[in-house]
Amino acid sequence: MKLQIKIKNVQQLKEVEFSIDFENTGLVCITGKNGAGKTTLIKCIRNITNADTFQKTSSDDIFSNESLIEYHFKGVKIVFAYDKEIKSLNSKDLIPRFLRTNIAVELPIPHGERFNFFQSISNADSDIRRAVSLKQYVQPKEAVEFLKDIYPHSSFDRLVEITVKKSNYYCILQEGVRYLREDYFSSGEYFLLSLYRRIVKGKGIIVIDEIDISLDAAAQVRLMEKLREFGKKYKIGFIFTTHSLAMMQTLKAHELFHMEKDRETHKSEIKQVSYNYIKSVLFGFSGWDKYILTEDDVLKDFIIHIINTYCGPVFYQYKIIYIGGGTNTTNLMKRNSSEQFFAAKENVICILDGDQKKLRHSKSPSVYCIPMESVEKGFLEKCLFDSAPTNFSLSKILNDDLGSLRRYLNNSSNANNNKAGDHIKIRLGFLMRVKAALLSIFRRLPYSRNLSAQTDKIVSTEKEYKTASKKLFAYLIKEKIHSRRDIFEILCATNVNEIKLLAKELRTFLNSEEKTESALSHAKDAST
Repeated sequence: MKLQIKIKNVQQLKEVEFSIDFENTGLVCITGKNGAGKTTLIKCIRNITNADTFQKTSSDDIFSNESLIEYHFKGVKIVFAYDKEIKSLNSKDLIPRFLRTNIAVELPIPHGERFNFFQSISNADSDIRRAVSLKQYVQPKEAVEFLKDIYPHSSFDRLVEITVKKSNYYCILQEGVRYLREDYFSSGEYFLLSLYRRIVKGKGIIVIDEIDISLDAAAQVRLMEKLREFGKKYKIGFIFTTHSLAMMQTLKAHELFHMEKDRETHKSEIKQVSYNYIKSVLFGFSGWDKYILTEDDVLKDFIIHIINTYCGPVFYQYKIIYIGGGTNTTNLMKRNSSEQFFAAKENVICILDGDQKKLRHSKSPSVYCIPMESVEKGFLEKCLFDSAPTNFSLSKILNDDLGSLRRYLNNSSNANNNKAGDHIKIRLGFLMRVKAALLSIFRRLPYSRNLSAQTDKIVSTEKEYKTASKKLFAYLIKEKIHSRRDIFEILCATNVNEIKLLAKELRTFLNSEEKTESALSHAKDAST
C-alpha cells in the first residue's frame, strides 16, 4: 500500500517523485546537499495531513502558476494546485481519512510541533503540579528504557507520565513536590520524548526533517537501532533527513537514499546509494592528485597489490576509494566530471569487477575492469579447476566432485563448441554443478552453520555463487590459511597478461609523461 507523490515547481523542486510504503516498517534516510529540496519534500508530505502547511511555514514567492502536488493512493488522485486568492497551494479533493490519520510529520525549528508544544506544557503546569502532589501519575517504563538506551545514565529513573485533558506530559520527580518538566530537559531529551509520544499513538509513518539536529553523535547511532525496534513492535515506518555521517554509517544498504538535482534538466532524483557514495559527494576528499574509484574493499586491496607489484614508483599521490556497486561507482565519477569534488575529470578513473564489463555503465574510456568476475569468484574457480598451489587444496576436500566438475565442463565445452550461445549454457550448467560442490566444501567448514538448512537443494543463481565465493574467501583469511596477498599473487599469476595490461593503464594514469619529463628536466637544471 503506497502513497505516490509528484511535485512540480515548488520552491527549488522543479520536478520530483517520491513514494511512501505503509507496509515498510523500517528506516528510510534521505540525505543531500543543502538546497537539494529535502525540507520542501517533507513539507509536501505534511501537506496531505495539514493543508495549510505552506501557508504557515513558507513565503508566497516559492510558488508559480505551474506549482502542483499530486498524491496517488489506492486509485484516488488528490491534486493541490496554485490558488491565486490564497497565494498558495489548494485542493478541493477529498483526502482519505487513512492518510490524514496515519502520517505524522515533524519539521525542524521553528515550525516543528514539538516547539509548538511548549505553550501547551506551560498552560498545563497547574494541573501537572496538582497531579504530582496527589501522586496521580504513572511511570512509563518503555519511555524510561528508551531514554536510557539513548542516554545511558540514571537521571530518568524518576520520570513520570501525567495525563491532562487527554494529553500526556512528562517530568522528573525531585525532592518533595518539586519536579522538572520535559520542556526544561535538554533539547535532545525533549525531542526523544516528543518522538516517543508520536510512536505510541500508532501512526503508520513518522516523517522527521533533520532528525540529528538535537542529538550528539553517540545518541544518533543508538537512536537508529531503537527506531528499528519500535518499527517492528508498533508496525511503524520512519522517514527522515540528515547530514550526520555517524548516523548514516549505521544504516543498511536499502535504507540510505540521496537527493540531488540534475544540472541540465534541474529535475530532482531520490535514489538508493551507498554510504561511501554519500561520504564522497557531501564531504569529498582533498589533498590527492589522482583518484581511483572502485566497488569494495577487497578490490581496493587488489588494485593496491597490482600497483605495488607492477607499476613501480609512481609520480602522483593517489587515493583509492571504494564506493559500493558498479553503477554507484561510475555515477560518482560522472558527478565529479561536472562538480569536481575530487579533482578534474582526467584525474579520476574507475576500476570494476569483471562481471561489470559488458554493462552499459562500464563503456566509458575512464572505466577499467579486472580480468576475473571478482577477486573472490576468480580464486574459487582457480581452486576448483586448477588446484591452486597452496597448502589448502579444495581438490582434497572435493575428491570425486572436483573430477566430476572438470569432466562436466569439458564435455559441455566440446558438445556446444560450435553453437551460438554455448558459453551461456556452459555457465548455467557450471553453476548448477558448482553449487553441489560448494555444499561439500561448506559441510566441512565452520561456515556451514550460516548456509541454508536445505543443504541438499541444488541452486543455480549467480547471487548464491557470489555468496559462496565470498564466504570461502573470508574463511581462508580468518583461519590464516591464506593471506590476501597470497590470493592476489595466485590470481595475478593466473591472469598475468591481462593484469599487465591493466597495470600499464594504471602506470600511465599515475605517471603523466608530461609531468614526469618536466620533473626530470627541473631536476637536471637544478643539478647544473
